This record gives sequence, structure tokens and C-alpha cells, in this order.
Amino acid sequence: MPDEEYKMFCCKDVVPTCGFEVKAKTEKELMEHIQVHAESAHGLKEIKPSTMEKVKAAIKTV
Repeated sequence: MPDEEYKMFCCKDVVPTCGFEVKAKTEKELMEHIQVHAESAHGLKEIKPSTMEKVKAAIKTV
């Protein structure tokens, strides 16, 4: 049986000084975690489109 695939995001790929990492089964679930992190750790109530492009580019399937 193959291992399950997950989506993973490492904030350091966008903000080099941040060590936050998150893994989720779906990209939707992952984005919810990223939004909570962006607000609580970086004070971003809304992620700018240019930053969102970097976030999406940094998402990996593991």
C-alpha cells in the first residue's frame, strides 16, 4: 500500500527567519493553517497576492 501524500509548507521558504512548518492532507486545509500562522506570527490579516504567489510556489507534496 502506498504512503499517503501530504501538502507541506515551510515558512522559511518565504520568510527566511521563520521556522514554522505545516503539513496537511489537502491544500485547502494547508492554506487555513498558513492563514492562521500569517496573522498570529507575522501580523498579516490578509496575505497580499504577491506574497500568496510565493506561498503557493513553496508548497510541496510529500
